[in-house]
Amino acid sequence: MQDEKNRTTPPQATGGKHRRRRKKGNAGRPQTTAPETGVKAETTEETAASQDVSAVAEPVSEETSVEVQKPVLAAETASEAQTPDEVAETAELPSEPSAETEQMSGEAETEEKPAEEPTAMEEPALQSEEDAQEPVAEEEPQPEDAPEREQAAQQEEPEGAAEPTVTREELPTPEEESAQQTVDETDVTENASSEDELPPEAPQGQPEEGETPESETEATEEDSSDEQDEDKTPSPEEEKRLLDMTRTVQLSVEQIMSQVSDETQTDGAEDGESDDESAHDGPVTIQDHVRNGLSGMAKWLLLVLFFVLVIAGFGVAWLYRSATPDMLPQITVTFAGQTVDPTAYKWKVPVIGNVFKRTYADTLSSTPTALEETVDQASPDFVVSPSGYRTELTVTDSADNVVFEGDTDSFAAFQFTANGTYTAKLVVHSDASSVPGDTTVTGSATWLFDFTVGVRPSIQMSSTTATQGSVVAIRVGDTLDGQPPQIKTELENAGFFKATTGWVCYLPIPWNQKADTQTIEVTAGGYTETLELKIRAAEWEYKDYSSESQRVTPYIGENDIPAELQKLLASQEETIAWSDGGFVQPFLNTIDVKLAFGTTEYAGRRYSERGTNNGAGGRTVTNLVLNTTSGELLIAPASGTVLLAKDLGGDYGYTLVIDHGAGVKSIFYNLQKVDVTAGESLKQGQVIASCGRTTVAEIRIGTVPVDPLQIWRGQCDALKYY
Repeated sequence: MQDEKNRTTPPQATGGKHRRRRKKGNAGRPQTTAPETGVKAETTEETAASQDVSAVAEPVSEETSVEVQKPVLAAETASEAQTPDEVAETAELPSEPSAETEQMSGEAETEEKPAEEPTAMEEPALQSEEDAQEPVAEEEPQPEDAPEREQAAQQEEPEGAAEPTVTREELPTPEEESAQQTVDETDVTENASSEDELPPEAPQGQPEEGETPESETEATEEDSSDEQDEDKTPSPEEEKRLLDMTRTVQLSVEQIMSQVSDETQTDGAEDGESDDESAHDGPVTIQDHVRNGLSGMAKWLLLVLFFVLVIAGFGVAWLYRSATPDMLPQITVTFAGQTVDPTAYKWKVPVIGNVFKRTYADTLSSTPTALEETVDQASPDFVVSPSGYRTELTVTDSADNVVFEGDTDSFAAFQFTANGTYTAKLVVHSDASSVPGDTTVTGSATWLFDFTVGVRPSIQMSSTTATQGSVVAIRVGDTLDGQPPQIKTELENAGFFKATTGWVCYLPIPWNQKADTQTIEVTAGGYTETLELKIRAAEWEYKDYSSESQRVTPYIGENDIPAELQKLLASQEETIAWSDGGFVQPFLNTIDVKLAFGTTEYAGRRYSERGTNNGAGGRTVTNLVLNTTSGELLIAPASGTVLLAKDLGGDYGYTLVIDHGAGVKSIFYNLQKVDVTAGESLKQGQVIASCGRTTVAEIRIGTVPVDPLQIWRGQCDALKYY
């Protein structure tokens, strides 16, 4: 019969995870104590009874043991699915297990005892470990009617008896395990009793007659245990109190777990962490402490940094507002005596040392400003106050040609070459200090302006009055175009010559020039100026002779010079040679004037004519006739160049002509000997010839003779302008 049962019973496939049923007859397993109940004692007695039964029963094969376990597991699952009220109702029903059932129960427990499976109280705690360690059983081949038998077994199982899946969060506490164990034992007993009362009808796939179903075997086993412990069954009041306590503990645990779960979810949502549940389940490690500490320190440092930045920002803002325009440099620029306003500036005022500065920039005018007054200087000056700034100056003319480029210091030596309109651009720079740690305002300011150069050269006359036979000098300053000035007058002259500065023109006054006022018109640099010269009559000497033979000889009048000499008078030497030392007396001995300049000699004039110095037949000397010693040395009265040095014969004798420049020439007649040659340069005081008993000396400016004695003695102020 046993063999037939083994053949007809299909093998059960074991899954990766399943719930083991509780074994009450295993005396070797540890027992947990439920508080305030006699569950432990009852369990011990049940275990002892099971051991006695299993000792009498015959040994059962492994296949039979498996078949027995299946109904018992189904019944146990059904009993666990019952509510506490159903447990109470079932506990009131009487149950009498049969001997066959007790025998099969004993055999099943004896067969399964060596496995030492955990009790129902330990099952939740060990389930996860068993799931991880329990190997998957090999599937045995099933007979052909296996599907029908499985369907029948499913029909026998009550609704809702499906094996629940236990997770970590659903594991009960030790108190819950104790209370649940008591409820499970009661459920098993009551279910076993209720199954005995079920009708004998069996679903499809029920075992044949003579075989004991697994569910009946389990129920019989439970009934035998209940009969043994019948006297020790707790009273209804104790069971009710136990159930109330169990329910209260379960509700408290569920509330606590729900609150913990809600707090965990809330913290996870705030921190943005996806693994909060695993973090709560696992223990706190040193890495977690270090990470939390570093996170807190980072937050603290960020907070400190934020406050530092806020305070620094307020400080920088205050310093920035303190950098006002009053700190900008105050620079004044004047050009040719006129103050010029800036047209643009860009300054950087230090706020935090030389690292952070506040910039002030503005363009006051995009076009050049115009100066009101005309610049009448060929070399105007720039004045930048205070000094010490670096300057850049560029001057362009009306055609945008650059006429000057440099700084204001080098502009001091510059001169404009023509009148006209010019544009100047001056940039004044304030560079950073080279001293470490020194903070200064840096930047630049620009001056852009137009000005008109209208240089009017100075025109000066040595004297506004002059006597006959004297010299007047007209001096003109530099002209921008570099051309010599022009002069218009009735007085004969040689024109303007280049002087040390500017130009100079010497006007000789003839000895017989009418005493009146002469108008002189000078044009220079585009400007024309009219001058007036008042000529006064000189008091000339005269001499009367009874006969012409008494006149002084030799006599060389104004128009008596030879033709060769007349050509030399037309030549012009540009260089003013007497500027180095002036004029001196050319004779080493005392001058003995025999006939002075401007003296008129008369022969046979009446007495009345002598008193009024009128009459005809007189001749006027335009030179000096001097009494000299034969062999007396003659020196050069001023530096110059020898134009003629030769013997002209007659009254002229050895004649020497020296050109001193600017139209001024010295002529000596009737010399005994000439020591120089034509073309030779002379220095003042140099010996040039030897005199005879009479020497005639003459000075001409251009072709007009003047009084030599005034010039030799330094009484001619005009020749001091050179």
